[in-house]
Amino acid sequence: MNAQTWTLKTTIDGPEDAPVLVLGHSLGSSHVMWDEVVAALADRVRVIRYDLPGHGGSAPAPLDRPMTMADVTAALTRTLADLGVERYHLAGLSFGGLTTLAMGTAAPAGLESIAVFGSGPVTAPLEQWPERAALVREQGAEGLIEATFERWFTKDARTEHADVWQRVRDAFAGCDREGYAQACEVLGSTDLSDDVAAIAVPTLLVAAENDGALNYDTAEPLARTIGAGATPVEVVRLADVKHMSAVERPREVAVALARHIGVDA
Repeated sequence: MNAQTWTLKTTIDGPEDAPVLVLGHSLGSSHVMWDEVVAALADRVRVIRYDLPGHGGSAPAPLDRPMTMADVTAALTRTLADLGVERYHLAGLSFGGLTTLAMGTAAPAGLESIAVFGSGPVTAPLEQWPERAALVREQGAEGLIEATFERWFTKDARTEHADVWQRVRDAFAGCDREGYAQACEVLGSTDLSDDVAAIAVPTLLVAAENDGALNYDTAEPLARTIGAGATPVEVVRLADVKHMSAVERPREVAVALARHIGVDA
């Protein structure tokens, strides 16, 4: 596998003849953050979860330069082609949400809709990410867990969603240093602010009230920008939740996704 052919590790659930929903995870997590959402959908949806390089036990990307969002979207496109996926809906949270917006702007063949959680078109300030990459390459990601989980979860998540909360924590602790740093490089070089207006597929924005990325206030201007060209845009608001809405509100997230892609909720 080389820079032009590498693909992403996937986990697949659901009937082969069902509509396909592709899910992307956050920086430092893995496909496990979607476990409870998938459990609510997999009887009627073909769910493909991909792991970023260095996440979920996958290897870092085979690159001898900083990774870019174009590298990630190309790898995702190759992955789906290798799986024989011709038509699909794409959703993602945080890094996965930014990737979803990037795919929406690129408009690859077969993309039917997008759903974005916990991300806008840029993860500002951009200059924080090269510093984060350097830190993790030197020290690993474990030292970032406590502050990250404070931003990601409400105080009740550890008890109310203990199994998935622990799986996400284990994924973070086990994240490969180089893979995490590569993802940081992507965040530090990606600003889609001038591109998202070109999105033409139906779009769902899931805004978590207390999220630092996509909350009630930031979702509205993003919806207006995407919808300015008559693209259908829906905003779903989740009260009293932080960044990891897919972990803390899996049933509501599953219902919103099912409705968005046109299957029974």
